[in-house]
Amino acid sequence: MLSARCRAGETFALLLVDLDGFADVSERYGRRVGDLLLYEVSSRLREKLNEHDVVTRSGGNQFAVLVKGVDRVEFVQPLAQTLIERLQSPITIAGTRFRLSASIGISVSPRQSGEWRLLLNDADAAAHDAKTQGRGHVSITPHDADDGTPPQ
Repeated sequence: MLSARCRAGETFALLLVDLDGFADVSERYGRRVGDLLLYEVSSRLREKLNEHDVVTRSGGNQFAVLVKGVDRVEFVQPLAQTLIERLQSPITIAGTRFRLSASIGISVSPRQSGEWRLLLNDADAAAHDAKTQGRGHVSITPHDADDGTPPQ
């Protein structure tokens, strides 16, 4: 899906949503509760997106969000913050109340000129950077933060 969108030259932002401390939840409450929490996280992410955007689970505690039609990071940063805030609302499963947080890394498609692996690596590096800042942070790749002019 990511490679096809890059090959087609579509503009989109890739947000990697990494749940903070989720492994502890799964270990303590079991896989079934963990799966129900992941389902709720997916639902909460989808409710804040347009119908053309895509949410997919990309790892144990990570989701990939493709936001279509975005060519600059400034257009998607407020959405990333909204997603973090939505995920912080308590979730009750099997009588237990959970408070999750997430860190989000962002990369935007035009920067990588169709190289989906670079786009994914950049978003992953940005997510790692967000996690090192603490819970509930958004980080972007350094080249997505500039004004788009080539370095001199």
